[in-house]
Amino acid sequence: MSRKQKMILISVFAVIVILAAAAAAVLNRRETQKGEKTFTVEIVSERDSCEKSLTCESSEEYLGQFLRAFEECQWQESTYGIYIIGFDGMEEDTAKQYWWCVLVNGESSTTGADEIPLRDGDVYTFQLKQGW
Repeated sequence: MSRKQKMILISVFAVIVILAAAAAAVLNRRETQKGEKTFTVEIVSERDSCEKSLTCESSEEYLGQFLRAFEECQWQESTYGIYIIGFDGMEEDTAKQYWWCVLVNGESSTTGADEIPLRDGDVYTFQLKQGW
């Protein structure tokens, strides 16, 4: 294979990689909803015998933005965005493998709270789970 053919092949491969990355970004992009939204926040902890449901309103676009101002939520910043430590004093316990799972409309989230769009009518459940 000549040097020119190698360069063409590398260029074509680079274009394919760039197009695949752009397609993945478009497919994984989550539309946000502007304006005031009314939604439900559920806090569930079997360990603490707690099951709480709150109707909330916010004009924030993402769940992470809302949680930073949500009085019931204890959190800290991490390299990946907001990290949820607890709710109403019910904190995680990493030594016993307790952690907060985020569910959106009953399905486990595949992203962090900073990437979950707030939507009118949605239900955001924070469930204390045990085990990795």
